[in-house]
Amino acid sequence: MEKDKKQKKIDLSQLSDLDFAPNWDNKYIAVEKHKDRFKPKRQEHQREFKRKKKEIPKRYDSPFANKFKITVNPDKTILDTLKKGIRKSGISYSLEEINSAIIDKKNRLQITIENLKEQETFFITTFDNSIFYTKSNAINHIVEKGLKHVVDITEAIGENPNGNFKNILKCPETEILLPPKSFHDFEAIIKTHLIEKKIKLNYNNYLNKLITVEDEITINEWKNTPLKKLIFTTRELGSTKRSFNSIEAVQGYISSTETNQFIKTNKVIKIKGDSIDNFEKDLAGFISDFLKNSYQWKKDLFFNTLINFKKSGFYIFKYGPKNYLFAAGQKPKTIEITKISENCVKIVKYIQKTEPIKIISILSQSGEMKLEKNQILVELKWLVKEGYVKEFSDGTIVC
Repeated sequence: MEKDKKQKKIDLSQLSDLDFAPNWDNKYIAVEKHKDRFKPKRQEHQREFKRKKKEIPKRYDSPFANKFKITVNPDKTILDTLKKGIRKSGISYSLEEINSAIIDKKNRLQITIENLKEQETFFITTFDNSIFYTKSNAINHIVEKGLKHVVDITEAIGENPNGNFKNILKCPETEILLPPKSFHDFEAIIKTHLIEKKIKLNYNNYLNKLITVEDEITINEWKNTPLKKLIFTTRELGSTKRSFNSIEAVQGYISSTETNQFIKTNKVIKIKGDSIDNFEKDLAGFISDFLKNSYQWKKDLFFNTLINFKKSGFYIFKYGPKNYLFAAGQKPKTIEITKISENCVKIVKYIQKTEPIKIISILSQSGEMKLEKNQILVELKWLVKEGYVKEFSDGTIVC
C-alpha cells in the first residue's frame, strides 16, 4: 500500500443493495486498459490540495451541557450491514475508513440523550413523537399542531361586543377584525383565532404583527358583529365526554390526563441521527451543535466500533508506517504450497517477491506467469477470501 496515502471511502450510499465484493472479472482489467486516463494532472492535484484546510477542533460549550448527556453510537442495522459487506468482499478496511463511512451520514448514527437529574424527564407527544424537555412546551405543541387529536371543535355564536372602543385590531393574514388588547376575553379570542385559521405564528409573535384600526366606521361595523366562540369537546366515547370554552381549559385537561394518551415520558431518548428535528427547536440545535463542535464523540465512536468488530470475530491488525488499525473478515492463514493450486503458487511467489503490490501490477505479469488475467483474478479472489493474502481498499495486495 502506498505510504500515507488516504484510503478510498467505503460506499454506503445504497445500504439496501450493499455489495462490498470487488468486481473481479472486469474491474482491474478495465482500469489497466485505461489507466493513463486516471492519472491526475499535476496542476489539478495541486489546486485540490490547496483547497483542503486542516480542520481545527473547537471547544464545545452550551448551557444545556450540564443538563443532558449525549452518547453517539453506530446504528445497529447499519453496522450489521457494514460487517456483512466487509466479510463478503474479503477486503481489509482501516478502522478510520469504517468510522468515516458511518459518520458520513446522520442516519447511520444512533444518538442517546438522557437527563442528568434523576427527577427530570423528557416529554413525548403521542400524535407526532415530538420530544420536549418541559411538559408545558409539550402541551403548547399539542394545542398548536395536534389539537384535533385531543378534542372535536365546533363553532358557536356569541354576543356582540359591548363598550366604547377607540381602536380595534386587524389580522394581517386574514384581515378579520379583532378586539383591542383591553377586551376582557382578548387572549382567549386571539388563541381561538390562531387555531381556527391555522395561523402558524405563536401567540406573542402574532400580537406584534396585529394592525391597529382607528376608523370609527370600521369599529362600529365590528361592534355590530357577534363574536365567534369555539367549543372544545373531548373525544372519549359515551357519557365521559367533556366540553371546554377556552384553550386554557383544554391545556388543563391535557395536563391532568395522567395516562400516556397525549404525552409519554422517558428519562432516556434513543433516536437516529437524521431524526434530530423530532426534538424541540433549541434542544435540536443543542444536539446539532454538539455533533458539529464536539470531537470526543468521534473518538468514542471509533473505540465502540473497534470493540464491536472484535466481538463479532473480525481480525484486527496494524499495518503501514503509521500502524493504522485494520479489520478483516477472515483470519490470516499460513501459506502451505502443498495445499494451494499451481496457479496460486505462481501468484503468491510473485507477490512475496514484490509486496506490497497493486493488483494491476500483478495482472501485468500474466505473460510471465503464463496465466490469463481472468485466471489471475479468480485465484486472487480465492486467496483473499481464504486469508492467504490481504487486499486493501486501494487494490494493494500483501501476503
